[in-house]
Amino acid sequence: MKRETKLERPSINGRLVVLLSAIIILILMLASPVRDLVAQRARITALKIQVQQSEKQVQLLREIQLKWNDPEFIASQARARLHYVMPGEIVFSVIGLNADPDVTSNSPATTAWAGEPLPPQPWYKNLYDSWLEADTGQKVVNENQTTVIRPNAPK
Repeated sequence: MKRETKLERPSINGRLVVLLSAIIILILMLASPVRDLVAQRARITALKIQVQQSEKQVQLLREIQLKWNDPEFIASQARARLHYVMPGEIVFSVIGLNADPDVTSNSPATTAWAGEPLPPQPWYKNLYDSWLEADTGQKVVNENQTTVIRPNAPK
């Protein structure tokens, strides 16, 4: 007589459950420090780039400082920016294409030459005019917006 053996499937035993739970707990415990490590390395890389940029800026500022320590550079900057002249030099100023001086003024012109636009209106006047246009549906034309010929305009 042969003995029949039953093949039983191995059931999950307690040791395997403990081992798997220990591995899962270990992974969960290491996840946060690994994430922090990756974030710190990215921050270190960004800070290294920032340091390199700052070093380049410092080098550029040192070069500029060396230029400003040179008396010839200071003299050339004074000539270019402030229109200074060395003693004995003759200065020529070109004043426009037809040699007439251009007179500038901060006050707005009250009249204009024919075909020349008038200066812009104040913002509150534009707001009021746009409100009237929206209300009536018609373009608002003020007498002050038309082009005026100056009394001394050439004919």
